[in-house]
Amino acid sequence: MSPFWKNVNEELQYQGMNLKTLATLTGIPYTTITNGRNRPDSIPAADVALKISKVLNKPLEFLLGDAAKLPKNPMLSEQQESDLQKLHLAKKYENLIKSLEKCSPKVQESFIRMASAVACDHP
Repeated sequence: MSPFWKNVNEELQYQGMNLKTLATLTGIPYTTITNGRNRPDSIPAADVALKISKVLNKPLEFLLGDAAKLPKNPMLSEQQESDLQKLHLAKKYENLIKSLEKCSPKVQESFIRMASAVACDHP
């Protein structure tokens, strides 16, 4: 899946929206969205990408994967920006967190050790 569609999927999940709702709100046929999403390196036409970014209320650069190039919100402090990033991560992994909370402390600790061992913090 292309970075664009990966970012769209993550944002849809974050906002609690599905592809059918996205199609309805953008006026883009559902099949157009699913066909594009299912192609490995697919990036939609500019008008389609722009409609999607407007419905998701996200800059096009963010969906294309250039979020690091976006200017920071001058109304937010660095701490607030950091807090927003943490909130986004928590929302992204909310189901995993909820599942882990149901596990015993021993299983939780094992999972944390395993995740730390396979951390992808290197290129």
